[in-house]
Amino acid sequence: MIDPTFLEQLRKLNLIAHKKVSSIYVGGRRSICHGRGIEAFDHREYYPGDDFRAIDWKLYGRTEKLYIRRFEEERNLTLHILIDSSTSMDFSTGSMRKFDYAGGIAAGFAYIATRRYEKFGTAFYADKLREILQSKKGKMHFFRMVDLLNNISLSGTTNLETCITQYTSMIKSKSFIVVVSDFLEPIESLGNGIYRIAKYAKDAILVQILDPGEIDLRWNDEIRFEDMETTNFERTYISPNFRNEYRKRLQDHIFNIQRICDSAGIEFFSFRTDTPIFDAFLNIIEGNKLRRS
Repeated sequence: MIDPTFLEQLRKLNLIAHKKVSSIYVGGRRSICHGRGIEAFDHREYYPGDDFRAIDWKLYGRTEKLYIRRFEEERNLTLHILIDSSTSMDFSTGSMRKFDYAGGIAAGFAYIATRRYEKFGTAFYADKLREILQSKKGKMHFFRMVDLLNNISLSGTTNLETCITQYTSMIKSKSFIVVVSDFLEPIESLGNGIYRIAKYAKDAILVQILDPGEIDLRWNDEIRFEDMETTNFERTYISPNFRNEYRKRLQDHIFNIQRICDSAGIEFFSFRTDTPIFDAFLNIIEGNKLRRS
C-alpha cells in the first residue's frame, strides 16, 4: 500500500527542505504552558477542564467571552499518529481508498520522525481504539507501522471523542498529535474530540481525506445507497437540487471543522484522493491550505 516512490520523494524532501520539515515537527512548537519567562503568543476559546489560571480576564472584559492564553516553548516532542480505520475509510470511486491515502499521509509523518530519530506512536481507531504501537524510535518501528497499515481490517463507526479520550490518557509528555480521517461524524462529538486534542497536545494537525465521488456526488437519477458503517440501505433520487443541497451540507460540515480547529489553535487540511499524496504532504509541511477540497 505504501508506494516506494513516495518514500523516495520524502527522502529528498528531508534533504532539500530540512528547515521546513523541522519547523513542522520539532522546535518552536506551540502549546499551553505556564511559568515565568515563557512568552504568550495567542489565544484560544476556553474549554471546560482547562486551567482557570490561563484565562485572559482582560480579554474577557472586552469580549465577554472566555479565552485561554497560549504560550510558546522549545522542546522535542513525541509524535502521535491516529488513523481512522472505520468502514467509511474503505470507500473509493477511483484507484485509491480513503484509508490507503490516509495511510500514505500517516507514513509520511512517521518516516520524517524516523529520519530524525524521534519517537513516534501510532493508533488505529473507529468507535474505540484498536491496534496501538507505543512510542519508539528507529526503522524497525517504522516498518511495524507499515505492516499494520497493510494488514489492518476496517470496520465499525467513528467516534473521535471517545478514542481521543482513551488515547490521551496514555500520553505522558508534551506531544505532537496528527489525526487522519474523513471526519464524517456528528460535529458535536467531533468538536469535543478536537478540543480534547488541543488540551493535551503541544501542537496538532488534522488531515481530512475525502473521495472525489463523495464530494461531487457522481451519480444520477434513482440510486440505492448503502451506509458502509451501519450497512443500512436508502434509495433516493439524485436531482440537481439534491446534489446542490448535498454539496452545501458537506461544505458546511467542513467549514464547521475548520472553525472549531481555528478556535482550538489546530491546523486543519482537507484533501481529495485524486491529489498526489506527496503534493498533499508537502502542502501540510509548508502550511499551504490552497488545495483543500
